[in-house]
Amino acid sequence: MGLESSSDLAGFFDTDSHGSSASITIDGSASTIDVIFNREYFEIPGEEVGVQSSQPVFYCQSSDVTSVEQGDTIEVDSVTYNIVSVQPDFTGVTVLIGETQ
Repeated sequence: MGLESSSDLAGFFDTDSHGSSASITIDGSASTIDVIFNREYFEIPGEEVGVQSSQPVFYCQSSDVTSVEQGDTIEVDSVTYNIVSVQPDFTGVTVLIGETQ
């Protein structure tokens, strides 16, 4: 069980404050969920110069994505992303890592 109640989490993902509405397709079935969408910065160190980029990251209520797997899709702001990693944190939040289709 997470530290926050389900109503606490719902407030965190509220689209009137800082959440976004997303369409997620899990096993061919689409639904709308609220997410926190971010483009996380990362760098891969090189011998002389590192490679810098960002990657789409979606913070979701775990209860909304219980069956999500790699290869499912999520769409935000008319851009569809393939889900390449599913990272539950066991506090009620699951992080989905995406890549542009």
